Amino acid sequence: MTDNEKPVFFSTHLHDDLDHAFDDLRRIHDEITAVIRNMEDAASKCSDPEREKELRFYADAALGPTDDLEKWTTTYEDAVNEKLKGNHLVYERDTYQTLVRILQWDRVDVRQLARWIRELKELTSHIGLDVPYLLHVKQIPTEPIPEDVEKYPVFVLDRQGYCLCGMDLAEIRYIDEVRDLMAEK
Repeated sequence: MTDNEKPVFFSTHLHDDLDHAFDDLRRIHDEITAVIRNMEDAASKCSDPEREKELRFYADAALGPTDDLEKWTTTYEDAVNEKLKGNHLVYERDTYQTLVRILQWDRVDVRQLARWIRELKELTSHIGLDVPYLLHVKQIPTEPIPEDVEKYPVFVLDRQGYCLCGMDLAEIRYIDEVRDLMAEK
């Protein structure tokens, strides 16, 4: 079976999930390193030579595997990132899933929508597409936008009165703030 025929692990945002896994491994490494330092500190303050020897033995015993954990975390992270970088199918799938989320947005919190749009921009950059090719702002669910703020430009309004504004859909403002800005012009 060639690489192109292998099934893809269908998890939402596989590239993000793996980053979190590697972050967890680095966190575990740091916690074990802190335990080793504590054992070494305790050994240096210990008045019982046998207990000091025992603490240093365990600290030394943990040091090798901890170094291996750090080395293999970096090695596998680099390998996985290299593999994902060239895996067009993973990015296409994540792009599609993010697009579906945007199109099914519940109009509750425009900040969530803005995060998804940022993700969509990043994902489409990996597959050579632009967001306007996949998504037109008129397709995004929105509360009715009052005519007096439409021209700001406000493209999306959530139920709490927060707007997604700007031509790049990256600006979030409360509707009264938009009106104030428009009055200043």
